[in-house]
Amino acid sequence: MTEPPRTEPPVTERTARGGAGSRPQPAAPDAVPPADTTGAVLGLLHAARAGERRRRRRSALYGWYCAALLAAIWGLPPLIALAGAATDGQFDGTAAGRLPELLPLVLPALVATVVVLLGARGRWHGPVQVEQAALSWLVAHPVSRRALLLPRLVASWVVTGVLGAVAGAAGGFLWHAFGVGVPALMVPAGAFCGAAVGLAGTALAARVQRGAGRSAAGPGGKRAAVGVLAVLWGLALVAWVSQPSAGGGPGLVAEVALWSGPWGWAVLPLVAAAGDAGPVAASAGGALTVAALAGAAWFGARAAVAVPARVLREQAVVSLRVQASLYAFDLRQAWAAVGSVGGGGRGVRMRGGLPAPGRAGAVVAWRDATGLVRVPARLLSAVVWTGVTLLVAAAVPPSSPVMALAAVTAYVAAAQLAEPARVEAGDLRRSAALPWSAARLALAHAVVPVAGAALLLAAGGGAVVLLGGATGPLVPLLLSVPALVGAAVVSAYRGVVPPHLMVGASTPMGDSGPFAALLWQVRGPLVGLLAVVAVAAPLRGATGGVASAVGTLLVGAGMLWWAAATARRTARGR
Repeated sequence: MTEPPRTEPPVTERTARGGAGSRPQPAAPDAVPPADTTGAVLGLLHAARAGERRRRRRSALYGWYCAALLAAIWGLPPLIALAGAATDGQFDGTAAGRLPELLPLVLPALVATVVVLLGARGRWHGPVQVEQAALSWLVAHPVSRRALLLPRLVASWVVTGVLGAVAGAAGGFLWHAFGVGVPALMVPAGAFCGAAVGLAGTALAARVQRGAGRSAAGPGGKRAAVGVLAVLWGLALVAWVSQPSAGGGPGLVAEVALWSGPWGWAVLPLVAAAGDAGPVAASAGGALTVAALAGAAWFGARAAVAVPARVLREQAVVSLRVQASLYAFDLRQAWAAVGSVGGGGRGVRMRGGLPAPGRAGAVVAWRDATGLVRVPARLLSAVVWTGVTLLVAAAVPPSSPVMALAAVTAYVAAAQLAEPARVEAGDLRRSAALPWSAARLALAHAVVPVAGAALLLAAGGGAVVLLGGATGPLVPLLLSVPALVGAAVVSAYRGVVPPHLMVGASTPMGDSGPFAALLWQVRGPLVGLLAVVAVAAPLRGATGGVASAVGTLLVGAGMLWWAAATARRTARGR
């Protein structure tokens, strides 16, 4: 029997330079093999996984169908009602009636903010997502990254572009409902702006995903994004203060923001459709936006191909953890999984703190305040949501039931300040050395949120009064702060969903288990908001007096008692 011929390794340039005695060097992991090899491998896997691909496609289509059905049921009626109210002139004479004049001033800053938020998602769930099978069998082997990753980036672009176009079209339709422009121009212009935001945000997310986990590139990009947003929102504020008379156009400062970059170019067709710019500006804005999107697509494609395999593996694991947490209706574990990416950092951390208190009873409040100061993201978010609350209170007519939305945004602001309570409830070892019960600790955690939320509302309301604006139901909002903070503390100490809630009863609408688990998760804010809106008459568009104020304070006392009882029950269950 003859010995089979030996196959010599290919002679590379490095081997030829090294001579006959040098060992052949293996190819780099990211080296791209010949196109026919990649095509053959991907074609084989494409045929082998045809059944699984069809199953996943049917599942995705069913999910999109359910999402579209829910959006049509719960989204279209309020949209049509709001448009009808605007068309009938119910917002005339209120701050909401000035929205057509204010939108050209704030849209560039709003567009930039949404793009940055979409890009920040790339830190834990970028647009290039590879399933575990492909990670195990393809990423580690010499298969072309471009052929493997670019189709996933394109799919993400399609999804975000379509969603952005739908949201932008709805925004253009609402803007027209205030008597601005014609639907044939406003809706397509809004869809163009929304699609541009989605595409640009996905390209930025690909760049963020490529640099995920690298501390060298992160802070510079964050500082640049924060700087751009600060400048744009500053320009919007200056443009609002120095706005000319009604019908006089956006003004010089707003024109600067509109032409300052892609965030304003995408808005120009919509502003032109509203009558605040000419057709030349609309055409120029559209052309500049398309050119900017082409450049962003080029940079996004380059970044997607260069995403490290380590980042792909880490984000695949995090995505599975988030998906499992959402299926179990455990939102806390989902947020913990997101926060674990990149070493668990959730933003900028500052050194230093507040001076230590002289009394032992103030230790918990001091620790909560120090935590908010050292990680200012939550504090900044509370400031933003307080501003949204004051804007809603000033924009909605006093007699409209939509005023209840101000209570919802005020709760979101209070929940940001109650973050230290949530952190401690997730790890009871942090308070194990303190000589107090869980109920007393829960009440101590409510001190800083109550004081902070009341201070932010009072300061914001005072600033609005100094600027000559209307504050709306500011006093009822201030009186509802204890109730809203109590609801946030109840949510912080809610614990894990009881298993028996997941086993529901069969109904014509499906199993009731997930619905019961969802209600259990949101029971704190749901009960608190319903009670506040029911008792505080001005927050539901009615008139109230002393009885309404006293009732609001009693609701706050009841919510704080419930928070203490929930903390005690959760501690005993562990």
